[in-house]
Amino acid sequence: MERCKICGCENTSVIYRGPIKTGLLDGYTVKDYDVFQCGQCGTIWNNAFKDESVEFYESEEYRKRVDGDSKLSTYHEKHDGQVLDKLEMTGTDIFRDKVVADIGCGGGSFLDFVSGVAKKVLAVEPSQAFRKQLSEKGYAVYAYASDIVDMQGGVHIVTSFDVIEHVEDPYQFVAEMYDLLQDGGKCIVGTPTDYAVLRKLLGKMFDKFIFQVQHPWVFSQEALRILFEKAGFKNITITTKQKYGLGNLLAWLHEEKPRGDIKYPFITETLDATYRKEMGRLGGEYLVVKAEK
Repeated sequence: MERCKICGCENTSVIYRGPIKTGLLDGYTVKDYDVFQCGQCGTIWNNAFKDESVEFYESEEYRKRVDGDSKLSTYHEKHDGQVLDKLEMTGTDIFRDKVVADIGCGGGSFLDFVSGVAKKVLAVEPSQAFRKQLSEKGYAVYAYASDIVDMQGGVHIVTSFDVIEHVEDPYQFVAEMYDLLQDGGKCIVGTPTDYAVLRKLLGKMFDKFIFQVQHPWVFSQEALRILFEKAGFKNITITTKQKYGLGNLLAWLHEEKPRGDIKYPFITETLDATYRKEMGRLGGEYLVVKAEK
Protein backbone atom coordinates (compact mmCIF):
# COMPACT_ATOMS: atom_id res chain seq x y z
CA MET A 1 0.00 0.00 0.00
CA GLU A 2 1.21 3.52 -0.78
CA ARG A 3 2.21 6.00 1.89
CA CYS A 4 0.21 9.22 2.02
CA LYS A 5 1.89 11.75 -0.23
CA ILE A 6 0.91 14.63 2.05
CA CYS A 7 1.48 13.53 5.66
CA GLY A 8 3.58 10.39 5.07
CA CYS A 9 1.15 8.18 6.99
CA GLU A 10 1.12 4.42 6.20
CA ASN A 11 -2.56 4.12 7.15
CA THR A 12 -3.89 4.31 3.60
CA SER A 13 -6.44 2.25 1.70
CA VAL A 14 -7.90 1.82 -1.77
CA ILE A 15 -11.40 3.36 -1.68
CA TYR A 16 -12.21 2.90 -5.37
CA ARG A 17 -10.95 0.80 -8.27
CA GLY A 18 -12.28 1.33 -11.77
CA PRO A 19 -12.57 3.83 -14.64
CA ILE A 20 -12.34 7.54 -13.80
CA LYS A 21 -13.27 10.70 -15.67
CA THR A 22 -11.10 12.03 -18.46
CA GLY A 23 -12.33 15.64 -18.45
CA LEU A 24 -15.42 15.81 -20.60
CA LEU A 25 -18.80 15.28 -18.92
CA ASP A 26 -19.36 11.82 -20.44
CA GLY A 27 -15.72 10.76 -20.87
CA TYR A 28 -14.19 7.91 -18.84
CA THR A 29 -10.92 6.01 -19.02
CA VAL A 30 -10.77 2.55 -20.55
CA LYS A 31 -8.13 1.61 -17.98
CA ASP A 32 -9.03 1.01 -14.33
CA TYR A 33 -7.27 3.06 -11.65
CA ASP A 34 -6.85 2.69 -7.91
CA VAL A 35 -7.93 5.66 -5.81
CA PHE A 36 -6.27 5.91 -2.39
CA GLN A 37 -7.23 7.71 0.82
CA CYS A 38 -5.14 8.49 3.88
CA GLY A 39 -6.71 7.41 7.16
CA GLN A 40 -4.95 10.19 9.03
CA CYS A 41 -5.17 13.45 7.05
CA GLY A 42 -7.98 12.39 4.69
CA THR A 43 -6.16 13.10 1.41
CA ILE A 44 -7.54 11.25 -1.63
CA TRP A 45 -5.34 10.69 -4.68
CA ASN A 46 -4.83 8.64 -7.81
CA ASN A 47 -1.82 8.10 -10.06
CA ALA A 48 -3.52 8.56 -13.42
CA PHE A 49 -1.66 11.87 -13.85
CA LYS A 50 1.52 9.90 -14.56
CA ASP A 51 -0.02 8.57 -17.77
CA GLU A 52 -0.19 12.04 -19.31
CA SER A 53 2.66 14.42 -20.03
CA VAL A 54 3.08 17.96 -18.80
CA GLU A 55 3.06 19.02 -22.44
CA PHE A 56 -0.50 17.73 -22.78
CA TYR A 57 -1.72 20.23 -20.17
CA GLU A 58 -0.09 23.02 -22.16
CA SER A 59 -1.76 21.97 -25.40
CA GLU A 60 -4.92 23.06 -27.18
CA GLU A 61 -6.10 19.46 -26.96
CA TYR A 62 -6.40 19.73 -23.19
CA ARG A 63 -8.50 22.90 -23.45
CA LYS A 64 -10.71 21.13 -25.99
CA ARG A 65 -11.13 18.23 -23.58
CA VAL A 66 -12.19 20.54 -20.74
CA ASP A 67 -14.13 23.31 -22.52
CA GLY A 68 -14.89 21.87 -25.94
CA ASP A 69 -12.47 24.21 -27.73
CA SER A 70 -9.57 26.55 -26.96
CA LYS A 71 -11.26 29.83 -27.88
CA LEU A 72 -11.02 32.63 -25.34
CA SER A 73 -14.67 33.51 -26.01
CA THR A 74 -15.76 29.99 -25.03
CA TYR A 75 -13.77 30.19 -21.82
CA HIS A 76 -15.37 33.53 -20.95
CA GLU A 77 -18.86 32.19 -21.64
CA LYS A 78 -18.25 29.36 -19.19
CA HIS A 79 -16.28 31.20 -16.51
CA ASP A 80 -17.27 34.88 -16.38
CA GLY A 81 -20.28 33.92 -14.29
CA GLN A 82 -17.98 32.42 -11.65
CA VAL A 83 -16.09 35.66 -10.99
CA LEU A 84 -18.58 36.90 -8.41
CA ASP A 85 -18.13 33.66 -6.42
CA LYS A 86 -14.38 34.20 -6.46
CA LEU A 87 -14.68 37.81 -5.36
CA GLU A 88 -16.88 36.64 -2.48
CA MET A 89 -14.04 34.36 -1.43
CA THR A 90 -11.34 37.03 -1.71
CA GLY A 91 -13.24 40.18 -0.84
CA THR A 92 -12.99 43.24 -3.07
CA ASP A 93 -10.92 45.46 -0.80
CA ILE A 94 -7.51 43.79 -1.11
CA PHE A 95 -6.55 44.37 -4.74
CA ARG A 96 -6.37 48.14 -5.18
CA ASP A 97 -2.85 49.32 -6.12
CA LYS A 98 -1.48 45.82 -5.46
CA VAL A 99 0.58 43.41 -7.55
CA VAL A 100 -1.68 40.39 -8.07
CA ALA A 101 -0.75 36.99 -9.49
CA ASP A 102 -3.47 34.53 -10.47
CA ILE A 103 -2.01 31.03 -10.76
CA GLY A 104 -3.77 28.89 -13.36
CA CYS A 105 -5.79 31.85 -14.59
CA GLY A 106 -7.18 30.08 -17.68
CA GLY A 107 -8.57 32.66 -20.08
CA GLY A 108 -8.27 35.43 -17.48
CA SER A 109 -11.91 36.02 -16.47
CA PHE A 110 -10.97 36.79 -12.87
CA LEU A 111 -8.00 38.97 -13.81
CA ASP A 112 -10.13 40.96 -16.26
CA PHE A 113 -12.18 42.19 -13.30
CA VAL A 114 -9.27 42.62 -10.85
CA SER A 115 -7.07 44.45 -13.34
CA GLY A 116 -9.23 47.55 -13.11
CA VAL A 117 -7.96 48.33 -9.61
CA ALA A 118 -4.69 46.38 -9.30
CA LYS A 119 -1.33 48.05 -9.84
CA LYS A 120 -0.13 45.09 -11.92
CA VAL A 121 -1.51 41.66 -12.72
CA LEU A 122 0.50 38.54 -13.49
CA ALA A 123 -1.30 35.89 -15.54
CA VAL A 124 0.09 32.42 -14.87
CA GLU A 125 -1.32 29.79 -17.23
CA PRO A 126 0.24 26.68 -18.83
CA SER A 127 -2.09 26.68 -21.85
CA GLN A 128 -0.13 27.93 -24.84
CA ALA A 129 -3.26 29.14 -26.63
CA PHE A 130 -4.41 31.21 -23.67
CA ARG A 131 -0.96 32.64 -22.94
CA LYS A 132 -0.79 34.10 -26.43
CA GLN A 133 -4.22 35.70 -26.11
CA LEU A 134 -3.57 36.98 -22.57
CA SER A 135 -0.32 38.54 -23.73
CA GLU A 136 -2.16 40.32 -26.54
CA LYS A 137 -4.43 41.83 -23.87
CA GLY A 138 -1.39 43.35 -22.19
CA TYR A 139 -0.95 41.05 -19.20
CA ALA A 140 2.44 39.93 -17.93
CA VAL A 141 2.14 36.25 -18.83
CA TYR A 142 3.99 33.21 -17.48
CA ALA A 143 3.49 29.47 -17.92
CA TYR A 144 4.26 28.61 -14.28
CA ALA A 145 4.83 30.43 -11.00
CA SER A 146 8.47 29.27 -11.02
CA ASP A 147 8.96 31.26 -14.25
CA ILE A 148 8.31 34.59 -12.47
CA VAL A 149 11.94 35.20 -11.55
CA ASP A 150 11.65 38.99 -11.88
CA MET A 151 8.93 39.30 -9.22
CA GLN A 152 10.02 36.82 -6.55
CA GLY A 153 9.15 38.31 -3.17
CA GLY A 154 7.41 41.25 -4.83
CA VAL A 155 3.78 40.12 -5.14
CA HIS A 156 1.12 41.37 -2.72
CA ILE A 157 -1.70 38.94 -3.50
CA VAL A 158 -1.61 35.43 -4.98
CA THR A 159 -4.88 33.77 -5.98
CA SER A 160 -5.46 30.33 -7.41
CA PHE A 161 -8.83 28.68 -7.98
CA ASP A 162 -9.43 25.07 -9.02
CA VAL A 163 -5.76 24.47 -9.77
CA ILE A 164 -3.97 22.78 -6.85
CA GLU A 165 -5.97 19.58 -7.42
CA HIS A 166 -4.42 19.38 -10.93
CA VAL A 167 -0.71 19.55 -10.07
CA GLU A 168 1.70 16.65 -9.69
CA ASP A 169 3.44 18.04 -6.58
CA PRO A 170 1.09 20.15 -4.41
CA TYR A 171 3.79 21.02 -1.86
CA GLN A 172 6.00 22.50 -4.59
CA PHE A 173 2.98 24.39 -5.91
CA VAL A 174 2.28 25.96 -2.49
CA ALA A 175 5.97 26.67 -1.88
CA GLU A 176 6.24 28.54 -5.21
CA MET A 177 3.31 30.76 -4.23
CA TYR A 178 5.04 31.46 -0.91
CA ASP A 179 8.25 32.49 -2.72
CA LEU A 180 6.34 34.91 -4.94
CA LEU A 181 4.85 36.83 -2.03
CA GLN A 182 6.42 39.71 -0.18
CA ASP A 183 6.47 39.55 3.62
CA GLY A 184 2.89 40.02 4.80
CA GLY A 185 1.53 39.08 1.37
CA LYS A 186 -1.69 37.10 1.15
CA CYS A 187 -2.52 33.86 -0.63
CA ILE A 188 -6.06 32.69 -1.41
CA VAL A 189 -6.57 29.19 -2.83
CA GLY A 190 -9.84 27.42 -3.68
CA THR A 191 -10.24 23.71 -4.46
CA PRO A 192 -13.06 21.15 -4.58
CA THR A 193 -13.27 18.69 -1.71
CA ASP A 194 -14.89 15.24 -1.66
CA TYR A 195 -18.60 16.15 -2.10
CA ALA A 196 -19.46 14.13 1.01
CA VAL A 197 -23.24 14.44 0.72
CA LEU A 198 -23.42 13.40 -2.93
CA ARG A 199 -20.97 10.54 -2.35
CA LYS A 200 -23.12 9.25 0.49
CA LEU A 201 -26.34 9.51 -1.54
CA LEU A 202 -24.98 8.20 -4.84
CA GLY A 203 -22.22 5.81 -3.79
CA LYS A 204 -19.97 4.18 -6.39
CA MET A 205 -21.73 5.88 -9.28
CA PHE A 206 -20.63 9.27 -7.98
CA ASP A 207 -17.12 8.04 -7.15
CA LYS A 208 -16.72 7.27 -10.83
CA PHE A 209 -17.43 10.94 -11.54
CA ILE A 210 -15.47 12.70 -8.79
CA PHE A 211 -12.21 10.80 -9.36
CA GLN A 212 -10.58 12.25 -12.48
CA VAL A 213 -7.42 11.97 -14.54
CA GLN A 214 -6.83 15.72 -14.43
CA HIS A 215 -7.67 15.86 -10.69
CA PRO A 216 -5.10 13.56 -9.06
CA TRP A 217 -5.91 15.12 -5.66
CA VAL A 218 -8.97 15.59 -3.49
CA PHE A 219 -7.85 17.51 -0.40
CA SER A 220 -9.22 17.62 3.11
CA GLN A 221 -8.92 20.65 5.39
CA GLU A 222 -6.20 18.88 7.35
CA ALA A 223 -4.20 18.08 4.21
CA LEU A 224 -4.27 21.70 3.06
CA ARG A 225 -3.23 22.92 6.50
CA ILE A 226 -0.25 20.55 6.44
CA LEU A 227 0.83 21.80 3.00
CA PHE A 228 0.57 25.49 3.85
CA GLU A 229 2.28 25.14 7.24
CA LYS A 230 5.10 23.13 5.69
CA ALA A 231 5.63 25.86 3.07
CA GLY A 232 5.99 28.48 5.83
CA PHE A 233 2.62 30.24 5.72
CA LYS A 234 1.06 31.68 8.88
CA ASN A 235 -2.42 32.87 9.91
CA ILE A 236 -3.95 30.02 7.92
CA THR A 237 -7.75 29.81 7.80
CA ILE A 238 -9.72 27.20 5.87
CA THR A 239 -13.44 27.62 5.24
CA THR A 240 -16.01 25.57 3.37
CA LYS A 241 -18.34 26.74 0.64
CA GLN A 242 -21.21 25.20 -1.30
CA LYS A 243 -20.76 26.16 -4.95
CA TYR A 244 -23.60 24.17 -6.50
CA GLY A 245 -27.24 24.69 -5.63
CA LEU A 246 -30.10 22.37 -4.75
CA GLY A 247 -30.90 21.83 -8.44
CA ASN A 248 -27.55 20.09 -8.91
CA LEU A 249 -28.35 17.63 -6.12
CA LEU A 250 -31.85 16.89 -7.47
CA ALA A 251 -30.54 16.44 -11.04
CA TRP A 252 -27.98 13.92 -9.81
CA LEU A 253 -30.62 11.97 -7.88
CA HIS A 254 -33.02 12.02 -10.85
CA GLU A 255 -30.66 11.41 -13.77
CA GLU A 256 -27.63 9.86 -12.06
CA LYS A 257 -25.22 11.90 -14.11
CA PRO A 258 -23.69 15.42 -13.95
CA ARG A 259 -25.86 18.22 -15.25
CA GLY A 260 -24.22 21.28 -13.70
CA ASP A 261 -26.12 23.89 -11.70
CA ILE A 262 -29.63 23.05 -12.95
CA LYS A 263 -32.48 25.46 -12.25
CA TYR A 264 -35.96 24.19 -11.39
CA PRO A 265 -38.97 26.55 -11.23
CA PHE A 266 -39.96 25.28 -7.77
CA ILE A 267 -36.54 26.10 -6.28
CA THR A 268 -36.83 29.72 -5.18
CA GLU A 269 -33.82 31.94 -4.61
CA THR A 270 -34.52 31.84 -0.87
CA LEU A 271 -34.67 28.02 -0.81
CA ASP A 272 -31.49 27.71 -2.87
CA ALA A 273 -29.62 30.26 -0.74
CA THR A 274 -30.67 28.43 2.43
CA TYR A 275 -29.49 25.11 0.99
CA ARG A 276 -26.10 26.55 0.00
CA LYS A 277 -25.66 28.22 3.39
CA GLU A 278 -26.50 25.10 5.39
CA MET A 279 -24.42 22.81 3.17
CA GLY A 280 -21.48 25.16 3.50
CA ARG A 281 -21.88 25.11 7.27
CA LEU A 282 -22.05 21.30 7.34
CA GLY A 283 -18.98 20.81 5.18
CA GLY A 284 -19.70 21.98 1.66
CA GLU A 285 -17.99 20.84 -1.51
CA TYR A 286 -15.33 23.54 -1.84
CA LEU A 287 -12.45 24.58 0.42
CA VAL A 288 -11.02 28.10 0.58
CA VAL A 289 -7.58 28.63 2.11
CA LYS A 290 -6.42 32.07 3.18
CA ALA A 291 -2.86 32.45 4.45
CA GLU A 292 -0.11 35.04 4.90
CA LYS A 293 3.62 34.99 4.38
